[in-house]
Amino acid sequence: MAEIGLGYGSEYQLMRFLGHHREELDKMIQEATHHFGDVRWLDFPFDDNRISGDGEWKGIDCFEILENYLDIQTEWKNFWPQSGNAMNWDGIFRIDDTWYFVEAKAHKAESYQKCGATSEKSKDLINNAFSKTIEWLQATPTIEWIESNCYQLANRLTFLYFCHRCGIKARLVYIGFVKGFRRKKDEVQSAEEWMNVWKEEFENLGLNFETVTQHISFIHPICERNGDL
Repeated sequence: MAEIGLGYGSEYQLMRFLGHHREELDKMIQEATHHFGDVRWLDFPFDDNRISGDGEWKGIDCFEILENYLDIQTEWKNFWPQSGNAMNWDGIFRIDDTWYFVEAKAHKAESYQKCGATSEKSKDLINNAFSKTIEWLQATPTIEWIESNCYQLANRLTFLYFCHRCGIKARLVYIGFVKGFRRKKDEVQSAEEWMNVWKEEFENLGLNFETVTQHISFIHPICERNGDL
């Protein structure tokens, strides 16, 4: 996990909005999700190994507060590789009984990642989980998800499928920061540009946009360097 940037980057921008513009961010979330209950953010876990002193939620750790966590943990061990890094969440909040898992982005390159698994056992688990998720989403991929450069989106959607089979209501929230990275060549200049990036990812994974938006909400907050969405 990279260290937080000072004045730029997705982690900084999300922390800025949570600290300085919480009401505005929560309103955007409610409007994007059409879920108008109280937005209850989980505090971030501490991590003394990072300069900031804070880390990110990983995998199913947030579910430890649930009574059936041990059952969920057993399911997870059989569903997803336990070696390497589990999904890192930029933020987690709840509205009523629904869990929302946040992916914050400040530049395009963050959206394109390849699978880093090397062991055949891990790859088999991932491919099995992907197959079930593809069926659940009725996707029609032309390339195996594990080979795609949109591997991160694929595993996030697979996490939603895991929640679904465990009876947990869960959605993804993608927050794209406009002009939030400081380097012009990497910055996204508009909300429309972010949507084009995300739609390209959906096409790469053989996903129908209407189907995906049942599970993902999209937000494009303004940043300190421009006054327009």
